[in-house]
Amino acid sequence: MGLLDALLGKNQIPTVTSILPLAAKQEIQAGRLPILNTDKVFLKKGEKIHYIDKAVNLEIKTVKQYRHVGHSGPGILKGNRYNVGVAKPYEYEEYVQHRGILYVTNQRIIFQASEWAFDKTYRYLTAIQPYSNACEIQFGNKTYNLIVADGDLLYQTLQLIKQRRQMP
Repeated sequence: MGLLDALLGKNQIPTVTSILPLAAKQEIQAGRLPILNTDKVFLKKGEKIHYIDKAVNLEIKTVKQYRHVGHSGPGILKGNRYNVGVAKPYEYEEYVQHRGILYVTNQRIIFQASEWAFDKTYRYLTAIQPYSNACEIQFGNKTYNLIVADGDLLYQTLQLIKQRRQMP
């Protein structure tokens, strides 16, 4: 079961088709980091791209509405109405999809999109939770719910980078 299966329940889960080359997938699965090229991201000195794929950054919004519970009827005077009741708050979660391209380099994670884009370095990375079709990535108190074609492949890439960064 994926992240969005649990979150969305009956809502439609977005699907993402992968653009990561098969050779790069095989390298990651074999425990090696591929080096990919693109002209879409400005790399820093010594920075290399190891993962490029389509992704959806899922924004979870809490919407609060008020529903009237009670009774109303015609008033004593013409044009008046009486109203008895209370407005009860009702909250629900709404999911907004932000489609873009996810880049994982040896120095940072970049989500390129028109909305909800981010560029984060690994020193702020707190936690990663992989799913079959997604990956939750937490930076401090901010969590990004990224839907990808293969959540485990993204997790493997991040683990390989972590291991390489810890080597002396």
